[in-house]
Amino acid sequence: MNYINNFTKFKNSRQFTLNKIINFSGVGVHNGRAVSMSVEPADVNTGIVFIRTDVKNNNIIKAVIENIFDSNLCTKIKNKHDVSVSTIEHLMAALNALSIDNAIIKINNSELPALDGSSYEYVKKMLKSGIKSQSANKSYLRVLRKIKVNDGKRYISISPSNELTINISIDYPDTIIGNSKFYYPHSRENFINQLSEARTYAFFEDIEKMRIAGLAIGGNLNNALVVDKYKVLNPDGLRFEKEFVKHKTLDCIGDFYLLGMQLVGEVNCFAPGHKLNQMFVKEILKDKKNYVIEKAMISEYPEKIYNVLAKNNSAKNINNVA
Repeated sequence: MNYINNFTKFKNSRQFTLNKIINFSGVGVHNGRAVSMSVEPADVNTGIVFIRTDVKNNNIIKAVIENIFDSNLCTKIKNKHDVSVSTIEHLMAALNALSIDNAIIKINNSELPALDGSSYEYVKKMLKSGIKSQSANKSYLRVLRKIKVNDGKRYISISPSNELTINISIDYPDTIIGNSKFYYPHSRENFINQLSEARTYAFFEDIEKMRIAGLAIGGNLNNALVVDKYKVLNPDGLRFEKEFVKHKTLDCIGDFYLLGMQLVGEVNCFAPGHKLNQMFVKEILKDKKNYVIEKAMISEYPEKIYNVLAKNNSAKNINNVA
């Protein structure tokens, strides 16, 4: 079935939401608990809002940088009543890439389901649901001058541009990953075909430490890539070339959406992570001279968006190329 056929051709000047409710279930990669979740259509100017259905009162958490909570291995947000939800980055990346401005996410636990460790299931069901345009104009945040944040040798910078591009590199010496670089011009088509299936990853030697710290309890070879030095332990290997650095790019797309709107600028980064991504978003918003909020720019929906289910485009088993 070609889920792309559910799209209609419309200009990307309006806000968008889903056509209908979609549902997900699974376990949290870190807490290991069973979780059910729905992503539902929302009115204009709602933004992306989480509702903890297992909490009776004060259970609404908006996905904006002001609600970020200190976290290293995932993105976690909480409201002023300390009600939180974590590991939102893969869903946020899908929402960002498919230009969904307004959605309500109802969830009965504190962590999103891990699914396969990528944005693939989110994208697939959103495309199947269909996406509809709304009556209000869309906003974009365009940077006006160079901004940079550092954490030791790691950094993220952004310069003015008329589109979002990400030039990213990571370096894990003495591993199969090594030094890996990727240039990504952001579009729905590129996200679907190049990033959506890229899975999160962990090093085998770190798993025990994470579990002692109460993390990665629900992690397994079905929802993460596991690397043991020069070997990928997953039986089917990698899905495509540069899956590791592509997943880092996916995480950036998700975390940048904490701006509350889509970002426009030329991003360069080395070894980004959730904490550095969050520092970067905060740095942009720190000074109003850094950016301008514009209405209804960028291009139309492309004439053709490749089918995310077309495995021959991306999901090839590659065992030795990082």
